[in-house]
Amino acid sequence: MVKTLYVTDLDGTLMRDDKAISKESVTILNRLLAQGIFLTYATARSLGSASEITKNISFKLPVIIRNGTILADPQSGEEIEISMFGEELQYIRQALSDVTVPGFATAYFGSKEVKLCLTGRTNEGFRDYLTNHSADRRIHMVDTEEQLYEGKTCYFTLIAPKEELQPLYERVKKIGNINCIFQQDKYRPEYWLELCPGNATKATAIQRVRQLCGCQKVVVFGDSANDIPMFQMADEAYAVKNAIHELKEIATGIVGDNNADGVAAWLASHAK
Repeated sequence: MVKTLYVTDLDGTLMRDDKAISKESVTILNRLLAQGIFLTYATARSLGSASEITKNISFKLPVIIRNGTILADPQSGEEIEISMFGEELQYIRQALSDVTVPGFATAYFGSKEVKLCLTGRTNEGFRDYLTNHSADRRIHMVDTEEQLYEGKTCYFTLIAPKEELQPLYERVKKIGNINCIFQQDKYRPEYWLELCPGNATKATAIQRVRQLCGCQKVVVFGDSANDIPMFQMADEAYAVKNAIHELKEIATGIVGDNNADGVAAWLASHAK
């Protein structure tokens, strides 16, 4: 029998529009995991945020965080592998030097993850983010741009209306050896521009997990632009009904939407 690795996105795919995973999906996935299927998730979320969302599901394989920047152990909550920026960081810094839109840099100080945000740089979308993450102890406000680049940086997140971020996206996507993800927030009108190291994508991280678990086949599920790399590398790729058109065009097939347990229902019928 061919060993198959199943990988699902979270927001808009496994998660409903209310930002939760349904009890039905939780029950199905836990039953399949207990039966021994190889299942994990790949998300743009941080480890803390993703762990809270998936806390009722018994994932065992490494999970893929920050669009492939981090592999983490879902049981211990510890990072296994982290991709860091190298010399390309200086070009990112130069490109962002005159930027006034808010966001944060994700950095590590030893083993401690910190989200560095510049005091006073804000907008409605970023204030909403901070409100929703008010309990996140990793958020640390700094007073100078210099402090945004302290520690070992692995990720940048900028939040603003599309028209404000579009020129910046056009600028930073020309920098070599980085990945740029530019898409609308699932739950608000603002757009997010996320920058990660060039070797960090959901696709490359999935390849790493496949090697670790010895699987020969990969089946993925997604809904957004940041899922395109893993759709392109997978043996089979299924878009949820609510996915963007671009993803549906390259999908093997379409499953039920995120509010109707589309991923879990497909897995219940097909996973082995």
